[in-house]
Amino acid sequence: MPNSALSAPIVTMAGRPLVDCLPAASTISGKIMSRYLVDSALSGRVPLATLRRDVTATVKACLELAARLLAGEDAAKPLAEVRFGVMEWAHQGVLIDSMHTAVHTATRMVFDHLTAQAEPAADHRAVARVTQVFVELTSRLATVISQAYTSEMRAAGSDAADAVAAALIAGNATPAMARARGVRLAESYVVFAVAFVAHNEEQPLLDRQIISRRTIRRVRAEVSHQWADHALMQIGADSATLLIPQDHFDPAGAERLVEHLAVAAQTRIRATFVSARADGISEEIERVRAVLDIMRRLRRDGLERFEDLSLEYQLSRPGAVGRHLAAALDSLDKHPVLLETLKAHLATRSTRVRTAHVLHIHPNTVDYRLNKIAEITGLDPMHSDGVWRLRSALVARMIGVADQESANRGDPEQTAPAAQAC
Repeated sequence: MPNSALSAPIVTMAGRPLVDCLPAASTISGKIMSRYLVDSALSGRVPLATLRRDVTATVKACLELAARLLAGEDAAKPLAEVRFGVMEWAHQGVLIDSMHTAVHTATRMVFDHLTAQAEPAADHRAVARVTQVFVELTSRLATVISQAYTSEMRAAGSDAADAVAAALIAGNATPAMARARGVRLAESYVVFAVAFVAHNEEQPLLDRQIISRRTIRRVRAEVSHQWADHALMQIGADSATLLIPQDHFDPAGAERLVEHLAVAAQTRIRATFVSARADGISEEIERVRAVLDIMRRLRRDGLERFEDLSLEYQLSRPGAVGRHLAAALDSLDKHPVLLETLKAHLATRSTRVRTAHVLHIHPNTVDYRLNKIAEITGLDPMHSDGVWRLRSALVARMIGVADQESANRGDPEQTAPAAQAC
């Protein structure tokens, strides 16, 4: 959906689309570095290479924001990136007026760079368009800077709320204890559990602890941005548990929330959620953590609702039932092609044509292999009852294989390579 009222036909300047006339990020970041940061006290606290990387990342996000506004496109993602970048400067102690000055200077540089390319006799429309967009850009950047500094202030004073979250998760929170810390408990919460899968590549010299601290700050800022002071949270380097009052949570927006959190964490995430009364959160914590563990073992990212993984949850519980189900596929161990065909068939919701497409074989070959699976296992993958039992067996088998491989390798993210079939 276009952003505000700026969705207009492509406007050109000097014969080129306006977006193609933007300067390189290195040009702007280099000037910002030399003018504001190299001789500042900040360069004594933060390595120069890290400063340069952070300035360049923020400038790139600002340029992408300008490009999207010029094209009339959605600007939510670059706006979020700018907000997170500014938040890092706030954390480092850069004063808000200095930040406004630096951003205004960079914005003016980009504006001057664009308008300098205009041909006086032909580009009146383009200059008007650039002026309109840069008024909008300036307003949005000012708002984002205020949001970033507000988030940093909230983070600095979050200890009391974090203590309430920890008490709710542990099962020993009381209304009196919460009130003493300035928090009013809701009757019920959505327990939203998140696991951070793996960080994107960072500069080699950037310490992992710095990356973790930044992840925590960015996720905390995103949660505060979404719910202000309503949500409680417990966030670590690898996971987060959000406690969102039931009446402030829209299940239909859960997918979008996961997208926002992934942008904030700068990594893939796994997430699930359940509802619980305030005095029952501790019991639900085990369940959501179990679902995240199942997602890990089945190598699924994104959002999975508990009800969608209820079968997998039951099969993951220790006991003879899971082992018995998994054993139903032991007879296919000597037929790896058939086992892979079964995985593909179940992954395509038992559709022979799609299975053939995934495996790059003829549909008749799929039929032949499925008949062989039925002959060997006694379970027909082309019959609803057989599909249900085979899927259950495959889930139980893969969870068991993933556990064994994790124990052998000590690498939880490299297990069950075909588990997406489930």
